[in-house]
Formats: sequence, structure tokens, C-alpha cells
Amino acid sequence: MSRSTTPATKSRSARNRAALICAVSLAVATVPFALAAPAQAATTNAACTVKAVAPAFAGHNTSGVKLVDYKIQVHCDKSRKVNVKQERWEDDYTHTPPFNGNDFLGASSWNNVSVGAGQTITIHNVRTLVNGEAGNEELFQKAAIQEGVDGLWSQWSKWSVSANTSMPG
Repeated sequence: MSRSTTPATKSRSARNRAALICAVSLAVATVPFALAAPAQAATTNAACTVKAVAPAFAGHNTSGVKLVDYKIQVHCDKSRKVNVKQERWEDDYTHTPPFNGNDFLGASSWNNVSVGAGQTITIHNVRTLVNGEAGNEELFQKAAIQEGVDGLWSQWSKWSVSANTSMPG
């Protein structure tokens, strides 16, 4: 017995091929975005990137107390307003999440900071060294940004976490 192809079978076969082509096209178009998303999630929003720089010795105040510069760098590919938040920590166990056992030293924020297209700005937040233990203080910081365009604000980026700096108390 031979099988004949009816117009309904031809039509169904053509629809299946068209659906397959659409699905493959969609997958090809989506894969680059799916692969790119995790790389940007760490410290980048749509047009700006934040980098928490390792804390650095910044001299002494008039009372002779050591000063620490907690620098934050923000780079934007396009002109943006950014909100920046920072947390300063002394590392007792680890400087990676969940930060169990570390000493919170304080937080700061800056709002509506203008960053031009292709520009990198550096925020210097100089603070006195908190001497909370015998021996060296192991300092680090976290920074995150939020971008604004025409009054609309993005979600906060993930935290950028600096390297540790060991500083005698």
C-alpha cells in the first residue's frame, strides 16, 4: 500500500518547518544576550560600571590618627546621573558574601553625581582608621551604583567588593 501526500499533510509539514525555523531564529538571537548577562551583572548597569578600589593609607589627621582613602571609580559609556552607595568593613573572616563576622565600619552615599559619556570619575572618601583590635586592621569596601536617565532610575548594581588592605592600627 502506498502512501499519498494530501494537501493537509503538506500544509502541516510546511507549518512545522516554519515553526522550527522561527524557534531556531529566536534561539540564535537570544543566546548572545543570555551569555552576556552574567558578565555584566557583577558591577555594571546599562551604561555605567562601578569599581571599589582597595583602601589606601592617606596620611594622618591633625591629631595623628591614620587616615584611609576608600576610593570608588565610576565609568559611564553614556552620560548619566548616578547614585553611589558604599559600605566600609574590617575583615575578621572573609571579604566575600555573606560577610559573617566582619566588622561594619560605616556607610556613605552620593546622589545625582554627573558622569559624562566615556568619563571615569573617582570618589575619594577619606576616613579615620578604626582601630578595633590588636594587630593590623584588614580593610575592604563594597560599592554599588544606580543609573538615572530622564528621571528614571535603574535597579542597584551588584556590589563591587575591593581587595583587602592590611594596615597597622
